[in-house]
Amino acid sequence: MPFWRVLITLALLTCTGATLASVLRPASPGPNAARVNDARPHPPTAPELPRDAGVLGYPRLLPVSANTDTTPLLVSNSPETPQTPGLLYRDRIQGVARVTAYHVNGLGQVARLLIVAEQTGDRAAGQGMAGQGTTITLLRRGSAVTAGPDPVIGQQTLLRYFASSAGDGAPLPLKTVPLASGSRRTLYDSGPLRPGQVVSVLLDLSTDEAVTISTYMLRAGQAPGPELPTLAPDGFHQRGTFIGANRDWNVVLPGSADLATGPLRLMFSDASDPPLTGTDALTGRPQQLRGNFGVLYRVSLQGAAGFLMAASARGGPYRGSLILRETAPGGQVGRTPLLIGRGRALLDGALPEAVWQLRSDAAHFDFIPANGSNLPLALVFYPGGTRRPVR
Repeated sequence: MPFWRVLITLALLTCTGATLASVLRPASPGPNAARVNDARPHPPTAPELPRDAGVLGYPRLLPVSANTDTTPLLVSNSPETPQTPGLLYRDRIQGVARVTAYHVNGLGQVARLLIVAEQTGDRAAGQGMAGQGTTITLLRRGSAVTAGPDPVIGQQTLLRYFASSAGDGAPLPLKTVPLASGSRRTLYDSGPLRPGQVVSVLLDLSTDEAVTISTYMLRAGQAPGPELPTLAPDGFHQRGTFIGANRDWNVVLPGSADLATGPLRLMFSDASDPPLTGTDALTGRPQQLRGNFGVLYRVSLQGAAGFLMAASARGGPYRGSLILRETAPGGQVGRTPLLIGRGRALLDGALPEAVWQLRSDAAHFDFIPANGSNLPLALVFYPGGTRRPVR
């Protein structure tokens, strides 16, 4: 059994392809990225925590999920480092969908990543009416570019994505894009990418009619078109369309009246949190979304008052973000962006990092596994006012 667990951990660790970069630099947001200016510093009630090697021995919180979500998630991550320009992924959608992409410019020259929508009006296929255009509404968007593989790219992508939503966490329409039948519109353009640069994108959109969404890596000045080759997957990373882009979890903690239970843990992307299954629309092959990158977890906590929430990386370097909503003593609902990995990625699972001191009995947070990081991730809840792990 221990050997089996090691194999699973390694599979999840390597599925992102992320490594620590030797050079760090601020991300270049590009023309399509929302500004990030709402990441507030953590309060003084989030202390430095001592070493805690017992995280995986704490009782596991079992979320209750009544998920019936059918939102498609289009994932473009294979080939992660394309060597030639071409089509990375393509599928048709109608209604609300999420698109995520993570790629390295391996062309050896300046390139750019494009996400393009096309309306073909294929009535015979039951996907829109011939001659009829449609409207695409961009709901949320986050993106980032780094000099090389670096977990900070996922954190910056998530901060921009969360900043583009309303105060209650609901989608806030960013832009409406008309799309005439037979036409093509660019939904995301990374701008110039130098060789070796990495780009990460997270995009929510809604369409009135069926449209085709395509992701390309192109040379500078090159336009998308049917003459471009479809790039083969690299056999290591993932691409595909997966149904169920949102997971709703209800989690009950013991509450401040029962502080003798000790720390508790909530796990993301481990064996208890199964990966989405889907299909590579370009090959027809079944896929598993290891790590559930791009999946939005909407977590409701009950009995949370008095717990310190901390993060422990369990699969390798992790650096991300989440959005917390809890009710202040005056009755106002606060919305706070929180960093996981402040200043650098979490590396050692036995060194948990304090994230937030929970104050209200009911709290809610949105969490998406960060592109460029490694899973699983544990959120640890330390009870009472101790704010320190049990050694």
